[in-house]
Amino acid sequence: MRKIDKGMEPPSLTRFKRSNNTLRYRDLPPEESRSIRSSCISEQYGLCAYCCQSITVDSAHNEHLEAQDRAPNRTLDFSNIVASCQHPHQCGHGRGTRVLPLTPLMAECESELKFYLSGLVAGKTERAKVTIQILNLGHTEQSNKGLVGKRKAMVDALIYSQSVPPEDLQFEDEELLSLLLEDLKVPDAAQCLQPFSPVLVNVIHQLLAQP
Repeated sequence: MRKIDKGMEPPSLTRFKRSNNTLRYRDLPPEESRSIRSSCISEQYGLCAYCCQSITVDSAHNEHLEAQDRAPNRTLDFSNIVASCQHPHQCGHGRGTRVLPLTPLMAECESELKFYLSGLVAGKTERAKVTIQILNLGHTEQSNKGLVGKRKAMVDALIYSQSVPPEDLQFEDEELLSLLLEDLKVPDAAQCLQPFSPVLVNVIHQLLAQP
């Protein structure tokens, strides 16, 4: 996960809510739902709120951090909505309506999850472990082999793009790691981050923290 800083809601959503304060998310016209999703994807720099793979308006859905049936008063609260990928049995579609103890709106989501170059992820805290399992983010290959493999392949490609073999990353000096870290945090011309780049950022932070 990568910390998401929620911005202002789309003006059209504000107008929709003013039209009738009894309306809920289910009452939104399709074009408004799409507008919300587009705004979420923009502030997420083109990445799924949970697994950090690339998403588009047509390959994602609007995800309520507090599920609609648990918080009916927040169904149109833009600060409660993020964009999640459409992959079955993971992220928003894997979670259902279960409560997430750790969300991408919390700064700790970047430090309580520990990623490995193998593509696996582990939780440093109990709430992180629970969140990983709820979202099926790949704490074992058996839990989500597809995501683990895709994550490893993309992270390897990001490392190779810096002319560094993935197996040698841990031996690189602090200056190169710091430069790579900064590069990974810069969006491209389309204001998108590289898919799974927050995973490699997490790994590099671990390497820099080693004595």
